Amino acid sequence: MKSLLCGGFLFLVAALFLLGCGDGYKPKDGVTVTGKVVKGGKPLDVPHRDVGLGSVEVLLVPAGNATGATQESSLAKEDGSFRMEGPGRGITPGKYKLAVLQHDKGPGSDMLKGAFSPDKTPITVEIPEARLGKTHDLGVIDLHKPSK
Repeated sequence: MKSLLCGGFLFLVAALFLLGCGDGYKPKDGVTVTGKVVKGGKPLDVPHRDVGLGSVEVLLVPAGNATGATQESSLAKEDGSFRMEGPGRGITPGKYKLAVLQHDKGPGSDMLKGAFSPDKTPITVEIPEARLGKTHDLGVIDLHKPSK
């Protein structure tokens, strides 16, 4: 019993030491990205959404100057709106390809037939460094006329 108490005490001391040490790491500031994806002015209709198979996935894929950035994704709501906060406290500023996958039978399916996949999407967006610690709205992105 004495060794158990001693071991527990040592563990507590070590844990407190580790918590007290270091430089108070905080994740790097980033940007919260919002927007809305539509097709012909209407949100993408997805069958089987009610049972968890249908979804619209929006991805930001680093392209060019987004140093240290990683691919991020979000599921769009029924109205087409999405919000990406990324790891830590936001998305790294820089240039991204915006991909959209319209899943009707779960991951791996795409009703858009890959036209807006990470490899083929014609849509690029810039997340400005001036928006660090803030929200950047990409506005409405219409897949019938992707202008970005």
